[in-house]
Amino acid sequence: MIKTYETPSSISSYAYCSRLGGLDKLYSFGGSKSVATVIGNLEHAAFQEYYKMFNLDCKNIQSENFYNEEQHQIRTDKVIEYVSEFFPNLYPSYYQHILDEIPSVRYRLDLHYKQKIEEIKKYLNSSNSTPGKAVSMALPFEIEKKLGAYGIFGRVDCMYWGADGKSIIPEDLKSHATRFDSLIHQESHKIQLVTYAVLIEFLYKAPVREARIFYTKDLTYETFKITKKDKVEVLEMKDRLQTILNEGLPPVIEDPIKCKHCYKQNLCKEIADRGIVDPTEYIPLEGEEDDI
Repeated sequence: MIKTYETPSSISSYAYCSRLGGLDKLYSFGGSKSVATVIGNLEHAAFQEYYKMFNLDCKNIQSENFYNEEQHQIRTDKVIEYVSEFFPNLYPSYYQHILDEIPSVRYRLDLHYKQKIEEIKKYLNSSNSTPGKAVSMALPFEIEKKLGAYGIFGRVDCMYWGADGKSIIPEDLKSHATRFDSLIHQESHKIQLVTYAVLIEFLYKAPVREARIFYTKDLTYETFKITKKDKVEVLEMKDRLQTILNEGLPPVIEDPIKCKHCYKQNLCKEIADRGIVDPTEYIPLEGEEDDI
């Protein structure tokens, strides 16, 4: 059954390729798990769990003693223990891949801790900044927050307060293996973040003027400015997406680069090879049955 609502991800897919938007409505999954998706999920969980514990530690202390290396190691050990136990149980066929990734995750958490400490110091050195305000800008006040409005439902990875204490900055965590892959998806990532902005403004009655991506592989950020025009265009895109299948599945685009970096390229090719315009049955991909 085709969903009657959209998500920030489905709108993002439509922005990347109209055919992908149609495929997402017909096949919400439509492909087998991969090493990349499993490791991406692990990285999301590791960084988000670390944020939660770091935030709690900051709220529980009575001074500006955020720079506690021993406490950082305790947090990191807990996160590593969690992902090392949970993900092999969830994805047993990827057991060795998960174990191989653990040292890299620990290394990046160590570096990211230093990044966050530098952020807090920077905010503390700015005028009229208190420890609480500095922490609220450097660490998310909401993680995996459910959002819904205008027939769109989704979860934003992280939400931060802006420097004015009134605006909100949504953040999405991405685990692209290469920077070229992230470049190809840059515009669709922005659409996803703009969609979060629309939902956040509806729920929190607070302005969202910018959003950012945090790339977990190399610990870099990409920030987007968000305008009122961007938000209107996202809602218009959502309306077009909801009627996209009225005339059948959109045709294959003539863009080999985009197709190569599309996460549903195998499904798309299978449907195209069969000459299916309006699929009526689920088409499993090779290897998918092994993961069910």
